[in-house]
Amino acid sequence: MSQFSVHSTAAAAQDQTGSITVNGQIITYTVKGNIIIYSDGKVAAPSITSTDFQKAYATAIVPVVTPVDPPVDPDFVSIGTGSGQLILEPLANTNVKIVPGNYDYIYVEKATNVRMDATGVVLKGGSIDVGQADNFELWGASIIDQSYRAISFEGHSNGVYLHDISFKNVGDYTISYHYKGIYDGTDASTSKDWKLERLTFENTSSGFHCDGAFAAEGIVNLMRNFKFLNCVVKNCPGIGNVAYVGQVDGYEIAGNIIDNINTRYDDPNAPNGYHNGIFHMNGNGSFHDNKITNHQGNAIRAWGVSYGAEAKDISIYNNIVWNSWKYSAFELQVTPEIQDYLAAYPSRIKPTNAKVYNNTAGHLNRSHDWDGVMIDLYHTGGTLEYYNNLGFEMYRQDQSRSIGDMINMGGPEMIRNENNQYFPTQQEAVADTVTFLSLIPGVGAQ
Repeated sequence: MSQFSVHSTAAAAQDQTGSITVNGQIITYTVKGNIIIYSDGKVAAPSITSTDFQKAYATAIVPVVTPVDPPVDPDFVSIGTGSGQLILEPLANTNVKIVPGNYDYIYVEKATNVRMDATGVVLKGGSIDVGQADNFELWGASIIDQSYRAISFEGHSNGVYLHDISFKNVGDYTISYHYKGIYDGTDASTSKDWKLERLTFENTSSGFHCDGAFAAEGIVNLMRNFKFLNCVVKNCPGIGNVAYVGQVDGYEIAGNIIDNINTRYDDPNAPNGYHNGIFHMNGNGSFHDNKITNHQGNAIRAWGVSYGAEAKDISIYNNIVWNSWKYSAFELQVTPEIQDYLAAYPSRIKPTNAKVYNNTAGHLNRSHDWDGVMIDLYHTGGTLEYYNNLGFEMYRQDQSRSIGDMINMGGPEMIRNENNQYFPTQQEAVADTVTFLSLIPGVGAQ
């Protein structure tokens, strides 16, 4: 029989603690209401109101925990017939499942707090149009062989989440947003919280296109908190821009794999083809952990704009950029148009500061009609921190100039410029041209 010695016999109370010794082992306890919880996992619910934790332990047991079923999605309402056209009047506060099948056209007049599961839906030569959306999630569809546009949004929309959708053989903008409202300085006048994630594009034109402009009456269609994440873009000979956003406050472009795009003019005797950035963002935000190979165009054409009184950042880091027909890995610029607007409306926009670090880039600008270095650097009006970048097989027409930047037209101020390393061959810089594992500790993409 177990021998018990009591080290605490105070009156039972809420959250009272103490210890007992059982066969030489100290076991602590905590009182929760009328339940005693022991440190060895046993619990007791004594039938007598007593301070004798010895007797309570003698009746204690290890409780049987009933498994909790995992959470399940709310019920989805089935819509559609599996073919033809699906025309939907305004939807609100609902979850819908489109009956799988081959559809010609899907139209959603308005969606407010709507989740739409389109798994198994194929639109061959078809498209999806949305009139206006607030908190709208769509996933699962496949849109192929569309000569015009695949998915279009017309009216002022926020909280749009498109994910796990595939596109193939699309001739015009794959996803487009056409709102033209004026930013009046309030959050309500922006287009907020768009996220495109785990999309696949093959043989498409521009992946996402959103107009934005500088106008006398204000900034046209300012997007705020735009994300393009973990997408795969491959074998798109004429895509131009994978994503273009005309005005954006706080973008994140990350985790994307881009390969074999903008190859239509891979001939030194052909016309220039596209003068493009693969991602072209006018605004501020971050571009990181992307892998872009076998392409034409700057990985990002980052034209820096801050909206309001505070100067914000552009951060470009941990990217791999390799084997371009044109140009350098990245571009930082404030165009003459932006400079003119800044001078005319200094209360509306400000420059940005930039940080470019821990990127790996190599074998750039094979056309040799332009420099192929780490940054095409123009006037930005802000500062630049530039460090821990790794380059190889770069091309510089003027060998006397730094390999780090191409053009420095009046800025930016370099407040940090250190530990950027360049090598004439790939074998000196990275292990291979698949993983691009850096051979220089702490330098290049990690």
